[in-house]
Amino acid sequence: MKKIIILGIIFALSGCDNTGQATVSLTSQQKKELQTFLQRAKSEQVFVQGGTFWMGDFCSKMRNGGPYCTPDKNNKPVHEVELSNFSISKFKITHENYVFYLEITGQPKQHFDKEWRNKTLSDMTFLKNSPAIITWTEASNYCLWLKKETGLPYSLPTEAQWEYAARNHGQYVIVATDDGTLRLNKKTGKGENFATDEDRNEVGEPNGILPSLISFPVDKYSPSPLGLYNMADNGKEWVIDWYDPDYYSKSRKKEPLGPDQPVVKDRTGGQYLKVLRGASNPTPGFPSGLTITRYYQVKDPEAPLGTTARCVVNTTTPTNTNH
Repeated sequence: MKKIIILGIIFALSGCDNTGQATVSLTSQQKKELQTFLQRAKSEQVFVQGGTFWMGDFCSKMRNGGPYCTPDKNNKPVHEVELSNFSISKFKITHENYVFYLEITGQPKQHFDKEWRNKTLSDMTFLKNSPAIITWTEASNYCLWLKKETGLPYSLPTEAQWEYAARNHGQYVIVATDDGTLRLNKKTGKGENFATDEDRNEVGEPNGILPSLISFPVDKYSPSPLGLYNMADNGKEWVIDWYDPDYYSKSRKKEPLGPDQPVVKDRTGGQYLKVLRGASNPTPGFPSGLTITRYYQVKDPEAPLGTTARCVVNTTTPTNTNH
């Protein structure tokens, strides 16, 4: 019997594989639903031609020795990285998709040990097609389940893959939106290509939800030129890498995967840290929502609020024939 972590609660399931999924018998209807789900997941993959780019705070290099983009030491030094072709989901994993995955694999619903946390989870997934709120293990297990069901090499993206895709093949793009900026409507205070406090207030206040908890549908705003949605906002995204503040100074050039072993342990909970990319609620004029910003969090927090993910497929040819 193997143990899995569901939002900080340990459940034991008999007949599970190494992704924490129970062995269940599906009805003919469920099998049809599963095949439709898997076809849609493959169709939402965006093919990314590999190449070489300068990863990290590229501004000084771009400016021929001028100032950096930010004073943040966590995204330095800039270093050259070479990646093979891969595909990445245009969307973050939605709450509905994650619920389907739990149901089809016979796993319990997401549940916290404290009612206020359950209420918070409900508030954060109030809108349809909003991002799933999941731990690193849950995100990884979801991608590995897609690997098992499709036979394709699904996984969480590496930090390098995430940044390369967010920067439109590693170009000098500082914000992964449709035009490389966080664009505001000055009259209304609403975002034109990302969600602002004003947007969240409009939804949260009438529904008795703290506005800062509101997550919007994953396709609400226009995608980046590469066709990716919400790379700059709507939830920080787990990547496969362990967190090491010094990793950029010793990263290998070709296909970096992050440290081989866990490096930094949280002082209070005793868990090791994983890297997160993207942002939840970025603010124009501040170093948030940037393609180069690195965050970190314990691998399986008790309350993974605002953390989500998207999957990649590590093949050199497209999985989506539309690309």
